[in-house]
Amino acid sequence: MNSAKERMPRVESLTGLRWFAAFAVFLFHANQIIKLPTVYGIKLGDFFRFGDAGVTFFYVLSGFVLTWSFSPAVGTGTFYWRRFARVWPALVVSTIIAWVSFDQVWHDSWKRTLLSLTLTESWFRPADFLVANPVAWSVSCEAFFYLLFPFVIRPLLRLRLPALAIIAAVGLFIEWAYWFYVQDLIDPKQYWIQLSWYLRFPPIRFIEFLLGMIAAAALLRGWRPKLNLWLALSTVPASVLLLWWGAQQGWWGAHWSQQGLVPACVLVVLAAAIRDISGRPSIFRSKPLVALGAWSYAFYLVHLSVIHWLMGSVTPSSASWANLKVLLVWAVMGIALAWACYRWVEHPVERFLRNLYPRRVPPAPPAPPVAQEPPAPPTAREPQEPKELAVASEQPTEVVLTGHGVVSQEFEPGVYRSSGSFDVK
Repeated sequence: MNSAKERMPRVESLTGLRWFAAFAVFLFHANQIIKLPTVYGIKLGDFFRFGDAGVTFFYVLSGFVLTWSFSPAVGTGTFYWRRFARVWPALVVSTIIAWVSFDQVWHDSWKRTLLSLTLTESWFRPADFLVANPVAWSVSCEAFFYLLFPFVIRPLLRLRLPALAIIAAVGLFIEWAYWFYVQDLIDPKQYWIQLSWYLRFPPIRFIEFLLGMIAAAALLRGWRPKLNLWLALSTVPASVLLLWWGAQQGWWGAHWSQQGLVPACVLVVLAAAIRDISGRPSIFRSKPLVALGAWSYAFYLVHLSVIHWLMGSVTPSSASWANLKVLLVWAVMGIALAWACYRWVEHPVERFLRNLYPRRVPPAPPAPPVAQEPPAPPTAREPQEPKELAVASEQPTEVVLTGHGVVSQEFEPGVYRSSGSFDVK
């Protein structure tokens, strides 16, 4: 049986798409400071506020990639350590940068810093003034997803397509119903104090991660919907326009962006993955976009600190197209700092930590020799024939989940066979 690394191609387009998700969050935060002009009575900044859905895309993508690369040979402890090595180094260095950028003092920031570095921030209500690294809350949600993943992945991979579809539909309904219910309870003007805590509640955001897992599980089952990547991408601006127009009509609150864009995020992840699986060319697999995608986690963690740091030297004016120059300066500086963090902290420290706890698969014990009874002596009625005696043994079978569904693979007794995997950064 081929290893998973040989059977299932890498989905590099998803790495390239990660950059656009991180940049969308950057635009969301920049929009709170930069004012763009009004065109035909429409405030262009109203569309930038949908950039916070980049976090939703991260969650869907994370669930998909971890499921796609899952290997039963990787133990739960190893999985947890690899995820810790992946997210924590950049989190630490970005927290230090945020302390310098926001000119924080220990009296104000120690509690938020402790919650952030222990990956528990999203379980507590934010203070009136967010300190430490304000964007690090999403990492604590990811940590909760990682905690559940080893217990969800195996039963999920056993489900057939109809069951996966039902779970996806129920999950999406729960998230939307929760959001409608929350908006009736709080004052949207108290965003940071009330709305943000409901928005960041890890069990609800786990649904987005689960939808990514379901999408990958369906592809592993052999499901191949005919999804055009560019058509899937067009659902993002279409959803933005629909959500903006519905908010203008008073159908839902203006802050409903992350939940409303969940279906579009799932479609984009699916379409990009299918395109890579089929081997067709994709601009999102280009080296520049893959590199930006590799830096996207660091960029996400440092971009708000860069904006706050540069506000004194690069000050935006009133609503004007000239503010796009300020936006460009912030983006370039953010990318440069993200590259430095990735090059000298995130990547090397992750490799160092992973080597401290390498994957160890215990060798299978040798099978005991099978004792063969000597043949019975020939009798008068049963003359001995000069043929070699064939010893037949039954070979047990193992059910293995492959990229094309569930098949039976023969294996030797006492020998453990791993489906293998490639590691995902």
